[in-house]
Amino acid sequence: MSSAREDQKDEEMLQSSPIQEEHRPLIRQRLDHFTWAWFSATMATGSLANVIYQTPYKFHGLVTIGKVIFIIDLVMFASFTALIMRRFIMARGSFRRSFIHYGEAFFVGTFWVSVSLIIQGADSYGHYAGCGPWLNTATKICFWVYCSLTLLFAVFQYNLLFVTQRISIQGMTPAWILPMYPLIVAGPLAGAVLQHQQPSAGIPIFVAGVTFQGLGWMVTVFLYAIWVIRLFSADLPVPSLRPGMYVAVGPTAYTAAGLVMLSQRATSILPVDFLGVKNVSAPDVLRVVGSIAGVFLWLLAFWYCAITTVSVFDGIKRMSFTLTWWGFVFPNAGLALATTAVGTALDSPGIKWVSSVMTALLFVLWLLVGVAHGRAVWKGQILWEGKDEDA
Repeated sequence: MSSAREDQKDEEMLQSSPIQEEHRPLIRQRLDHFTWAWFSATMATGSLANVIYQTPYKFHGLVTIGKVIFIIDLVMFASFTALIMRRFIMARGSFRRSFIHYGEAFFVGTFWVSVSLIIQGADSYGHYAGCGPWLNTATKICFWVYCSLTLLFAVFQYNLLFVTQRISIQGMTPAWILPMYPLIVAGPLAGAVLQHQQPSAGIPIFVAGVTFQGLGWMVTVFLYAIWVIRLFSADLPVPSLRPGMYVAVGPTAYTAAGLVMLSQRATSILPVDFLGVKNVSAPDVLRVVGSIAGVFLWLLAFWYCAITTVSVFDGIKRMSFTLTWWGFVFPNAGLALATTAVGTALDSPGIKWVSSVMTALLFVLWLLVGVAHGRAVWKGQILWEGKDEDA
């Protein structure tokens, strides 16, 4: 199918008028269209909670706000999991179809990213609240289970898409990256978990964080090339779907953040003679190299953010809500996290202030998108026959 035809179909679906009240379906019928893409909201909420915790300049009560947002994220995740399980139980075959349907399959990864952010938030806010050593053990186990499951997911999900889909480059969107996102956030997750681990447990986590981050980043580089070719050879996505272009910000931003965070943990986790290095301190070398690598990637994330922002403003008057609007928050939360990490590594007050301002903007965007999401559900723009990712 050509890009023009796909975009026309998307535009018609998005702009179709709400059904009259007398034809409004029952709630249970609407819930049959609850898709994996809803976990974009928990990704955004969890990432905001973690960014608030790590922002360098805090006012009194900011951590409490972060705790509240984290609790909201937990409630949302539990509710969404129950709702999508209901769909799979009530609609036979919908579970399998969700992994191979072009509109929905790419969003399955949002579930796993949400899990990663919950583990990270539990580690951060749990230790802030004074939880005991049991939390270290719990987060360590969760980290290894998460890495194992997401690696399997990344292999089998892409294999399913390769076998079941025939998509032209002109139909490419940054959503193609989403099945790799659970690995892309493994570096920041490892960096957060390592804050409270002993060296005996920390070294394997450090190595795993670098390894999984490397896999996620390298596969994304291949997909970046396809995305840029698509932008040159075809028009931009329809205006309502352009916030989804922010997905391209995340891999670079989270890789930059992950490299810097892991390099900062190196001096407390790794032995001086790590990898058999004798003449210099291996952790100090890794700290410098990792920090510079993060700085190297940092501006690329800003570039993708700027390109998308210009595209969004170009079509803002023709936009209606879709679940891709949560792209305003989650990928840019990675950019804020990377900015915080770079500012900390360089000990730059200016960069730290930029990251704090970005955190405030993310909070505003989270509120605005949340209101727009609720309004769209009420008006029947989503969670409606023919208007969701399973259409």
